[in-house]
Amino acid sequence: MIRIEQLHKYYGKQHVLKGIDLTVDKGEVVAILGPSGSGKSTLLRSINFLEQPTSGNIEINGIRVSAGSAGKADIHALRTATGMVFQQYHLFKNLRVLQNVMVGLTSVKKMDAGKARAISEVLLEKVGLKDRMNHFPSQLSGGQQQRVGIARALALNPEVLLFDEPTSSLDPELVDEVLSVIKTVAREGNTMLIVTHELGFAREVADRVVFMENGAIVEEGTAEQMFTRPAAERTRQFLGKAIKNEQVL
Repeated sequence: MIRIEQLHKYYGKQHVLKGIDLTVDKGEVVAILGPSGSGKSTLLRSINFLEQPTSGNIEINGIRVSAGSAGKADIHALRTATGMVFQQYHLFKNLRVLQNVMVGLTSVKKMDAGKARAISEVLLEKVGLKDRMNHFPSQLSGGQQQRVGIARALALNPEVLLFDEPTSSLDPELVDEVLSVIKTVAREGNTMLIVTHELGFAREVADRVVFMENGAIVEEGTAEQMFTRPAAERTRQFLGKAIKNEQVL
C-alpha cells in the first residue's frame, strides 16, 4: 500500500530526514512517535509532497514517485491518494461547515453538487456534526473544527489518511472527542499514519508504532511490543518519561 524508500529531506545544510525506509500495509494503522524536532511531521508531509523531499521514492497503491524527478502530475496523483488532517484545521473561514466538506468533491473530483452534499451530510453525521453543518468555523470549538477536518479528509475517499498531531492545538477537555472519531475511522479498516503525542491513544488504536529521533527511525514494532518491551534504550527512555508525564497530567 505505502512504500517509502531512502527518503531524505534537507533544509539548506540541515538534514531533517535521513534515509527513511517504511512500508505500511493496506488497512494498517501506524502511529509515529518521537520527541519534538525528530522529523515526524516532515515525514508525514513529505508523503504527499506538502514538503518537497530532497531524494528518495514514495509509492502509494501503485503510484510511484521519485523525489528528484516528480512532476506536477505525479504530485497531484499522490495528493489525490491521500487525505490529510492538520494540526491547525485549515478550514475555509468564509465557508459554512457543509461547504468545507463539499469543496474537495466539487473542485477536485468535479462531482455534482447534489451528490457531494449527500456524501458530506453522511460524513458530518459520522463525526457528530450534522446539526452544525450551516455554521461557520468561527462558531465552532476547536474540537468541532478538527472533526470537520476529519470529515473533509474522508470525503475524497483517499487510499491513505494522514493525521499530523490532530489534537496538539486543542484544549485538554476537547481532545477526547477528536480521538473518539479517529478511533471509529480506524476501526473501519482505513489505512492511517498518525503523528501523535497521545500515547494511550496510540497504544489502543495502532497496529504498529514507529519511534523516530534525529530524522531517523530508531525502532518499530507492534504497539504491544513497543509499549511493553521496546528493544532500543532510547525508545525505553522516551516512552518511560512520556508515559510518566501523561499519568501525572
